[in-house]
Amino acid sequence: MRFRPQRTINRQKRVQLLMAILLLVSLFFSTISANATENDGYSAQEGQDLYQKLKTGKRPQSERTYETPEQPTVYLTFDDGPSKLTSQVLDILDKENVKATFFALGEQAQAHPALVKRIVQDGHTLGNHSYNHVYKELYSDFQTFWDQIQRSEDVFASLAGTRPQLVRAPGGTYTNFDAYYYYLMDQAGYIVTDWNVDSGDSKRLHVPVNEIWQTIKGSPLEHEINILFHDGSGHESTVEVLPQVISYYKKLGYAFAPLTTQVKPKQFPVGKPKWSRNMSLAHFQELMKETQQYALAHVQTDQDQKDAEQHLAQQTAVAREETAQILSAQAALPLQIHVAGGSSFTIEPIEYQLRTNRIELPLRFLIEKMGGQVEWLAEKKTANAHFGVYDLEYDLSARSIRLYTLGNSVATYSLADMDFKDGKIIVPLRKTIDLLGGRITDTVIESNKREVSVALRPFYIFKENDSLLKNSLFAMGG
Repeated sequence: MRFRPQRTINRQKRVQLLMAILLLVSLFFSTISANATENDGYSAQEGQDLYQKLKTGKRPQSERTYETPEQPTVYLTFDDGPSKLTSQVLDILDKENVKATFFALGEQAQAHPALVKRIVQDGHTLGNHSYNHVYKELYSDFQTFWDQIQRSEDVFASLAGTRPQLVRAPGGTYTNFDAYYYYLMDQAGYIVTDWNVDSGDSKRLHVPVNEIWQTIKGSPLEHEINILFHDGSGHESTVEVLPQVISYYKKLGYAFAPLTTQVKPKQFPVGKPKWSRNMSLAHFQELMKETQQYALAHVQTDQDQKDAEQHLAQQTAVAREETAQILSAQAALPLQIHVAGGSSFTIEPIEYQLRTNRIELPLRFLIEKMGGQVEWLAEKKTANAHFGVYDLEYDLSARSIRLYTLGNSVATYSLADMDFKDGKIIVPLRKTIDLLGGRITDTVIESNKREVSVALRPFYIFKENDSLLKNSLFAMGG
């Protein structure tokens, strides 16, 4: 028998051992790859099903949760800047102690770096509005839109150290976005937001101040209002009307806040795109991979931003609580109501409250003190207030008011702050007087005195011996 040298046998064993190790390593990485595909992504069939669903225009339900502010809130938003007008807007906001949101263009940010820094330093929210605002480029293909968002984000990061999660599509999403756009932006962790009040300041060049003002006044009063303004060149009217707009909403009892990731975005429905484009399955899968990789790379950055937003929210809550305590202390005095040409009456502290520059009181108490009547319809949750030639129908369920003159329907209004407490409908004094055709001419809120002067049209003012005229007018009013 011939024996092989021991050296040869050892070499063979080493080769066999190495092969076994390589096989195990190969199996290990194959398992990891399979698990990653199964746990972190979609199977081939799931990816195709999602692609087909988005192709029909259906959007998957978002899993994000949002917070609703207790107080009705206005979110002022400014698009297309920064420009030479932005500093004026920032000065007004600073004077009014109001925070807002600026959806800036990367191109404009490069031209006005100091303004980008000031927006962030002043506590406003900086949002991404693409790089150059050219519709044909942005909506020809999602890849172009995505590249512009990334390009602008890099500009903001270099100038102000922030990568905005909030995005506003130039021209809004309706007919510009499809379900693919929405889904891919969601996947990347962005929040796309439109608006629910358009100021109309960009309908054409140099829109008159009064036209913008009338548009704002005619807009519904929802609990959360996201207003579209522009601070780009040519919007001098926006700057001019801004203080008036802020004063208007403050008098109605609205707070102001910047948009954050905790605010539920206003989003238009998916409409038929007006742009010719085609999303293939292969292209969709490539974009999915790119957006998911972006999300993974910015998880920590997003968390830091959420922590900052939470800190800001806590500071805001403390400030509101302090304001509420001050207003509560102020409300401990009787309120004198002086009606021009008519009688005056007193409202005891228990019957009214001061809330952020607004006086609130029971509807029945106010109307009856002024000589009117109120009828409560419990089954419909509505109240009919009769005053002079006016009927006001308060609908608690819809939070709306229908106005009738001489029995004829005139208009319907939204009233964000109508409430029902202890069996009473609570309404803002100023808004109610406005609906009755009157106006508040003077308000005195001092440490030792509370007075409000009201002017009504002559035929609304009745004296005790005018019962015949009063009854006839009530009959005319329904």
